Amino acid sequence: MNRRQLLRNIGIAAGVGGAALAGLIAYPYLITKARKELMISGSVAVSRFVALLVPPFIQMHPHVKVATEGGGSFAGLVALDNGGIDLAMMSRDLSFEEFNLDLHSNLIGIEGIAIVVHPSLNIKSISVEQLGHIFEGSIVNWSQLGGPNHKINVHSRGEGSTTRAFVEDMILRGAKFIRDAKVSDSAISLAGSISEDPYGIGYLTNKNLNDQVKALAINGVEISDKTLLLKLYPLSRDMFLVHKNSASPTAKDFVRFSLSAAGQAIFTKHGLTQVSG
Repeated sequence: MNRRQLLRNIGIAAGVGGAALAGLIAYPYLITKARKELMISGSVAVSRFVALLVPPFIQMHPHVKVATEGGGSFAGLVALDNGGIDLAMMSRDLSFEEFNLDLHSNLIGIEGIAIVVHPSLNIKSISVEQLGHIFEGSIVNWSQLGGPNHKINVHSRGEGSTTRAFVEDMILRGAKFIRDAKVSDSAISLAGSISEDPYGIGYLTNKNLNDQVKALAINGVEISDKTLLLKLYPLSRDMFLVHKNSASPTAKDFVRFSLSAAGQAIFTKHGLTQVSG
């Protein structure tokens, strides 16, 4: 059984089935000589950024063939543990139960999720608990939060958005979005909708903030690189690459590149907070 067949079996065992192989990014080569293979799998949220590193990494290592696959943090860790892949992408750190001395977890970036409203709204801060009540529909008027006497218009992303999945996990915690939430098909579209809605509320990643919307402080803490690095701002997700101590030199080279000044510059350009370099 080759490594890809093993990874497929591991994905099915982890309960993700074919989704573990969706999002495959393969890079063709013209050189016919033997190549070193690097397989990376796991969190879809992390894969959006890791994929940006693949082309420049291949330029530096032209004899390396790289494949990245989604499937989720847990499925990636299981595949790594069973030898199906070289690096696992995780949007959280290893849990106490998952930690062992054979694994090395590398923080490669931090993504913050901002809660945004129209600049004219006279509210500056909100709690995570209040956000949950707004998004699921038990707080429906801004006057309940000291704002104007007007219905709250919830703006959200569509199913499949990794940012929506983060909000559902961290804020709604199993509850469902209010039925009349206005759904946008992109972050740019959502930002535009909030900029035109004086009573709207939604969410954006750092990268998509602009001066047409206002980011609320969460639990009194404003979003910034400093508050994200100090773990003060509560709505953030850490991006990790995990490898075994016995990982190949190629896998370790990729991790080093992700933490280098060049790799971190790519991440910050696309919205992550720099953690190294």
